[in-house]
This record gives sequence, structure tokens and C-alpha cells, in this order.
Amino acid sequence: MELDVCALGHVTRESERFRGVYRPFTGGPPYFLSIALKRLGSNVRVVTKLAKEDEHLLKELYDLGIDVLVIPSRYTSSFHTEYGRSLDERTLSVLSVADPFGIEDLVHCLKPSYVYVGPLTTGDFNLEFMQEARRVAPLVLDVQGFTRRVVGSRIEYVDWEWKLEGMRHVDVFKADAREASILTGTEDLVKASEMLRSWGPREVLITSSEGVYLRAGSRLLFTPFKVDIVKGRVGRGDTCLASYLHARLRGMGYENALLFAAAATSLKLREQGPLRVGESEVLAYIRSSYLDTDVRRL
Repeated sequence: MELDVCALGHVTRESERFRGVYRPFTGGPPYFLSIALKRLGSNVRVVTKLAKEDEHLLKELYDLGIDVLVIPSRYTSSFHTEYGRSLDERTLSVLSVADPFGIEDLVHCLKPSYVYVGPLTTGDFNLEFMQEARRVAPLVLDVQGFTRRVVGSRIEYVDWEWKLEGMRHVDVFKADAREASILTGTEDLVKASEMLRSWGPREVLITSSEGVYLRAGSRLLFTPFKVDIVKGRVGRGDTCLASYLHARLRGMGYENALLFAAAATSLKLREQGPLRVGESEVLAYIRSSYLDTDVRRL
């Protein structure tokens, strides 16, 4: 079977306190991304690093039939998140960090349509890795980890030091509103998307609590999330990016792919954990809950 996405990143041991409720769970960018891709119908391989005693964290991936390549690490990346008054206010504590990825790990990505890189901290991937990954296939980056430096047991939010060099090798770029502001120095997401696009990526996605922006060439589009009660904030961006990639792999244009991503993310936000529905349910939700005018041209 042809490989759509080869996803590299750490599957993590996590916990959170959200609206007063404590919950332990499995997380990490490739966890949420790969489950969404698989349930939507795309073929994905996960390349991850964790300690042997934590391989049980991969059970759901194995149960879904996702191809997982585990590279042994002394530690598993582990974090605790405390949420504030809004979904975008969160404080991360670091419990442990897994080994970084190197260019030798790319041998496990065999002719994919996309190589996905999902860092959790500034040390997970380096510039050489990005350069080599781009030679394998178009490169997809979720930037979050490049704005998170580990200082003792806490995360310090920082600008990505080698962003101008790194962004030259990225084809599809994703950030949330906070990360986009850190990278560009502006809270205006219209301006931020334009700056990020000018640094190299052909497609720039920015998620916010309201919805998702897409900058592709000179076009800027926005589509809102539509959900009554948010129960599952963790994995929002990973699901949004996964569903966008799936739509593009299905041949959808920018507007339809953005609409599909917003609808899939809305369904994920209704409950904790990864996306639980497939492509047909997302398309049905679009028909029932979205209008043509919900894709706004800015």
C-alpha cells in the first residue's frame, strides 16, 4: 500500500488539568495526527522514540492497524498541562524528554507523499534533519516544539532561533495563534500568515480558538470551528493538520480542504482524545452544519 504520510515525533505520557478535572492520557503530535489520518482513510506510518516500559502507550495505534516503528530511547517524553481561563492559555511542566531524532531515522520513511515533523521541544529536530527530510518528500511541519525550550522542569516559550533557515525547507506549515505571534512578533493573524508564507512554505495553517486560517499564495481563507461544548482541547492542531493533509491527498482544493479540516476538528473538540469519526461523518457534518459562506476570503 502506498504510504501517504511518514510522521516523525514523540508519542508522550501526559496529564492535564482542564476546568478543574485531572486526567492522565497518551499524547504527542504523531499520536493525534496518525489516528486522525487512519480514521479518515489515509495510510500513515509513525516513527517515534520512547522507553521500553512505555510501549503500552502505542496500544491504540496498533489496535487501529497503524504502522509504528519504535526507536528505543532512555526516556519517554512526558508533560503535564494546566489550562487557564481560555483554551489557548496553558502552562506546561516537563517530566522527562526522549532522545532527539537524527537523519539516520529517515531511513524508516519509504517513499511517502509527505514527511511530517512534529517537535515538542527545541531539541527534537535540527536543521540538517529538516534539509534531509525535504529530500525524501514534501515536508510538513507543526512548529510548536520549536517555540518550547526546556528550562529545568518547565517550558519557556521562545522564538525559533533558526526559523528563516528552517522555513526554507517546509512545504506545509502549521502553528497555533500563540506560536504564530511568537515567530512573527504580531498578534494580527492576517499579517502573521503573510510573514510566515514569505519565509518559504507554500501553505500556512494557523489554528485559533475560533477556527483555522489558511494562507496559500496570495489567498487567505478562514473557516470557523462549529462546536457547542469543547471537551477535548488537546490534539486540536494535530487533528486539524491531519484532516487538511487527508483532504489534499484526496485531491481537494484549498477551500474544500480547509472546510474539511475545520469540520473534522469541530467533531474532535466535542470529546477528549483523538478523532473518533471517519471521512463520511465529516462530510455529513459539513452538509448539516456548514454553509458556502463559512469559507471566508480575507
